[in-house]
Amino acid sequence: MMTISWYMKGILVLLKKDLQDAFNSPFIYIIASLFALIIGWLFFNYVIAAKDLTSLNITNAVLAPVFGNINLFFIFLSPMLTMGLLTQERKNHTLELLLLSKLNLSQIVLAKFLAGIGMAWFLLLLTVIFPAMIWLTGHGDIGMMISTYVGFSFTLMCFISVGLFASSLTDNPIVAAFMGFAFLMLVMLLAVSLNATNNWMLGEIAQYLSIAYHFEAFVRGEIRSYDVVYFLSFTGFFLWLTRESLETRKW
Repeated sequence: MMTISWYMKGILVLLKKDLQDAFNSPFIYIIASLFALIIGWLFFNYVIAAKDLTSLNITNAVLAPVFGNINLFFIFLSPMLTMGLLTQERKNHTLELLLLSKLNLSQIVLAKFLAGIGMAWFLLLLTVIFPAMIWLTGHGDIGMMISTYVGFSFTLMCFISVGLFASSLTDNPIVAAFMGFAFLMLVMLLAVSLNATNNWMLGEIAQYLSIAYHFEAFVRGEIRSYDVVYFLSFTGFFLWLTRESLETRKW
């Protein structure tokens, strides 16, 4: 009978391998450098554009738009981080070897998901310096900063789960990246199109489907169970789709 310790050990072994592969490659460092430079440039431009450095103005005119841009960039970056997690296993025929090693599909999916989260958090941590600089000057709301990074954790879970699902559908990493981006844009456009209607019920559905809507609550300093349930449900659904995709293509 499978024990929890054995189950977690299998996940951790594969997770360690995937993270080592990722951080032994120059790709993630190139992406990280470009990401940090762009966010840094945006941050300093927002600071310069701010007319006065009161805490309220810093929050509304600097931090909120910077956080929004970070979230937007991860829509593009997440599929790039996940594009090789499953495509390479299929291309190199190592997925079958993983299954023969007594790992089950759920363990493989969770390990790959956590590897994607690890890479995404590596990029996200590069941005902590910007709100930290604001806080050290005596401005900004530390509660809002913390809640926003909690929100980032949840949105990254959604983005990575979608990217991982796309990676399970093809053997080509580039195709997987485009598919992941397309899926995320489809979710966003669906929410926007439904919200544009005059139907109240469709508007409510659009609001609930919108990742941005749920993230904005965290940027306001609010951590609501309503939003947490949405993010966990969204992530769980796409992880389940990934497992089912691998199951149908396993043989």
